[in-house]
Amino acid sequence: MNDEESGSMKLRIHVLLIVLSTLITACGNQKIVNNIKLVETVGYDAVENGVRNAVLIANYEEGRSKLEFYVTESNANYDILPRLRTKLDFPNEYGQSRMTLFGETYARKGIKIVADTMLRHPVISSRMHLGVADRDALEILNITENKRDPYFLSDMIENNIRGGNLPMTNLQVTFFNLYGEGRDVFLPYFTVERGEVKIDGLALFKGDQFKTKITIREAFLLKMLLGNSKNGSIMIPVKGPNPERSDYFLMNSIRSNSRLKVVSIGPPASVSIQLKVDASVRDVPDWMDLTSEDQLASLEKTMENYFEKEIQNFVSLCKSNTVDPVGFGDLIRSRSYQWDAREFEDHYEALKTTVNVKVKIIQTGAGQ
Repeated sequence: MNDEESGSMKLRIHVLLIVLSTLITACGNQKIVNNIKLVETVGYDAVENGVRNAVLIANYEEGRSKLEFYVTESNANYDILPRLRTKLDFPNEYGQSRMTLFGETYARKGIKIVADTMLRHPVISSRMHLGVADRDALEILNITENKRDPYFLSDMIENNIRGGNLPMTNLQVTFFNLYGEGRDVFLPYFTVERGEVKIDGLALFKGDQFKTKITIREAFLLKMLLGNSKNGSIMIPVKGPNPERSDYFLMNSIRSNSRLKVVSIGPPASVSIQLKVDASVRDVPDWMDLTSEDQLASLEKTMENYFEKEIQNFVSLCKSNTVDPVGFGDLIRSRSYQWDAREFEDHYEALKTTVNVKVKIIQTGAGQ
């Protein structure tokens, strides 16, 4: 073997040793799933002497996952984790956390302490979901525990984003709305109906504090304004042969496109809202014939008028509660070199909006 071949061989051996050393070190730092407890869902409630923290933990034993439920109380958020560890026989990890639920009383006091902690935590996924309960989070989590599914609440949210009326929301979106200028946080709002957990709309925040709640119908309007209303649905009234009552039909959004344009930076500012919706309809009243071009066009006009009115009402609701989930402030800030958050807030209720909606029915269902 010549010197060149010998040098090449030594180099390969050195590289191999470095790789093996790295693998051995990595294996030494691995946390075996059977030796840790994975915190999957967390709840926060305000109590008389501070904060109550409830967690659902997946304990992996012999290849199977067993749910465990723990509750701790402290006079400060920062003391929660040390108190939780006193009840555990293995290390606990938050890298698999999928859901954080705030009780309404806690959310009204502010969620920033928890959000700041999450922001500093390197292993928490930006895809984790947050939500607000209309009662103590503990009560909701007790029902969730009985489902034996640590991902029950987060999967509910995902399902209603993909196929329902919830706009896109996760930890990343919440951070963007909470720490950005000219935007406000919105989170899924949970209640209990006949012993079952139910998403009942959205909780709207001012800063980090829960301010008001909107219905699942109004959540669909926000979803359209944010431009991601695929698969959302809503019942729409329509006048028929009987003038004394309204009939209804079900509209499903196939896709939509919203364009918000600053007309004037003010104050008060003025914004134009243009919305295009491709929709399907079903369960229409018996008297309606959707094979008729005239009736189809009339139905599209009915939908356009309905959404223009409902969006204006939704914007008025937001202004009267001084919440901005749409991000009008951020939109105007992007068009102004002298935008001031306090000045915008002072004139927010006087914000002028014009709404133009164009609907195209591209599918019709049974029940015509």
